[in-house]
Amino acid sequence: MEKNFSGIVNEYVKKHKKEEIEFALKMSTEGDVRAATSEQDVYEHWDVKVNDSKYDVKALKKVKRADEDVNENIHWVEIKNVSGKPGWLYAGSSNFIAFELSDYWLIVEREKLKEFIADKCKDKLRCDRPSLYKLYMRDGRKDVITMVKTIDLIYICDEMILK
Repeated sequence: MEKNFSGIVNEYVKKHKKEEIEFALKMSTEGDVRAATSEQDVYEHWDVKVNDSKYDVKALKKVKRADEDVNENIHWVEIKNVSGKPGWLYAGSSNFIAFELSDYWLIVEREKLKEFIADKCKDKLRCDRPSLYKLYMRDGRKDVITMVKTIDLIYICDEMILK
């Protein structure tokens, strides 16, 4: 375990993914933890594997790029990526999404999140600026993303893990 764990940290440091390192370190007590390769991260949409479960780690984000600080009250969900292909919600092999909060990780089963987003965004309303549960496309990109309330993720989460 020690050698494997050391490899996780070294690989993550190269990628500069502080949040993924924190999550992997926290989960190291749960069993065999390993990092995704760059290829697995990009094409399979997972960052950390704990035993047989794969987690896609989502750091806190800003509502708008111009905002000064991240916003703990919302999280972004990618429906289509910048190429117009299925985003991380629909593509890949992660079992869980680990949403970062200041003091916790919210662990949400990906299938449960798909159902939740399908229900909340069933009207497929598009908007030209970030809005809750509306489909947003950034200028010059083919991505489709939506913003969700953190409190809603808390209601559907499988587990809250103290950092």
